[in-house]
Amino acid sequence: MLTQARKTLDAMRKGGAPERPADGQTGETGETGETVEGVGEAAEGRVKVTAASGGRLTKVELNPRALRLSAEELGEHLVTAANAALDDLRRNAGAAAAGQAIDTARLSEQIEGLQNESLRQMTMISQSFNDAIAKVRGGK
Repeated sequence: MLTQARKTLDAMRKGGAPERPADGQTGETGETGETVEGVGEAAEGRVKVTAASGGRLTKVELNPRALRLSAEELGEHLVTAANAALDDLRRNAGAAAAGQAIDTARLSEQIEGLQNESLRQMTMISQSFNDAIAKVRGGK
């Protein structure tokens, strides 16, 4: 409960929505849970890179004409396309997050529940210490 509350608060501080697990992983997802992607191109469309969830590159497409470039030029175009794809991913993820509202009432309930549980446990621990001290004093 504390972990979820902290994640939600962190997301609120960053101006986004809390991460939602998708198939056991956390990544960039839209309102409906679909993966958000970003696409970048370079070399007049001859190099195309797709990035998705968590900033991972998922696809690199090379037009056969791109293979005529020198290794250095091709590498530069790959970097340019990858960076453009990551920028596009951030924009798309931000747009998807803007449509998601943070449930502050639920967050408040989680924090209140955590506080109550902490107080209950501290009371139990304190009582256990008092009982142990009483036993030690009584045994002398």
